[in-house]
Amino acid sequence: MSDPGVTTPVIEVLTVPWDDERAARLRDEQQAELAARYDGVEDIEPDLPVEQMLATVVVSVDGEVAGCGALRAADGYRDGVGELKRMFVRPPFRGRGLSRLVLAELERRAVEQGLRRLLLETGVRQPEAIGLYRSAGYRRIPNYGPYVEEADSVCYARWLDGTGTRVVVVNGTMGAGKTTVASAMSDLLREREVPHGWVDVDALCQVWPTSEQDPYAQSLVFLGLAGLAPGLAAQGYRRVVLARVVEDPADRERYEMAFDGADVTVVRLRAAEHVRVERLTAREPEGYWQDLAFARTVELEAVLTALDLDDAVVDNDGRPAREVAGQVLGLLGW
Repeated sequence: MSDPGVTTPVIEVLTVPWDDERAARLRDEQQAELAARYDGVEDIEPDLPVEQMLATVVVSVDGEVAGCGALRAADGYRDGVGELKRMFVRPPFRGRGLSRLVLAELERRAVEQGLRRLLLETGVRQPEAIGLYRSAGYRRIPNYGPYVEEADSVCYARWLDGTGTRVVVVNGTMGAGKTTVASAMSDLLREREVPHGWVDVDALCQVWPTSEQDPYAQSLVFLGLAGLAPGLAAQGYRRVVLARVVEDPADRERYEMAFDGADVTVVRLRAAEHVRVERLTAREPEGYWQDLAFARTVELEAVLTALDLDDAVVDNDGRPAREVAGQVLGLLGW
């Protein structure tokens, strides 16, 4: 039962003109707060062209303005793309889900106006904003427009029509079966007539020497994938299977960026040490390479278990690769 002494606040989400006095006041507050967070540095675009603003939203609580947001026509990017601007909730009203209400209303307005995708920029010193956008389905993209050279800026995007690329990274220590299972996933997708691409990512970084700062040539990996991704998308391959170890928390967003804001799922394969050793013995030449692999498989298994970066973990002990592949595809809903 509700407490008769407690009143439920009245929350209203209103669409207003860009020059509405309440919205303007909130935007001024937002700009002042951002300047304080970024050591007095002003917004790159302090003045937005009114003719580009497609919708402005204000949220109020018991009649008091609490937050705002706006939708902008993202001219110069691509048809069907809009941009979120001036998302802000006043400090006393935070933690109540108001920013989600504003975001949902702006997305609804975007769909009404035929937009397929929304872009946004936020800052590295705004973790609460990043958390909001990620939880709402926005994924990292390369910095765009005026933010390309801005180290403090991070950009995100979301496909409103569900047509974005989906990527699965098959993770696991040496000998866990990443490449074998990824190949079997491709076979199953082909049999199901699902357009897709698959890449054994290790093939993109077989170079020598590598640097101490980047011993596994990750920078080369993401350059290669970023070059490949537009061609896959242009030809309709919106499902991509990758086989590659994921041992850096930042790699998820790097994969998202490489594939222009893809939804990325990381699935780790797990196999007992003796199974991995048997596979590595059959695969690696005796001597240096086997010794390196035996040591690395133990070290890496401990690292991956401790990091726990995966969306799912699937056992790959003594099972046919197609069976494991089918389980992973089932988890993905592919």
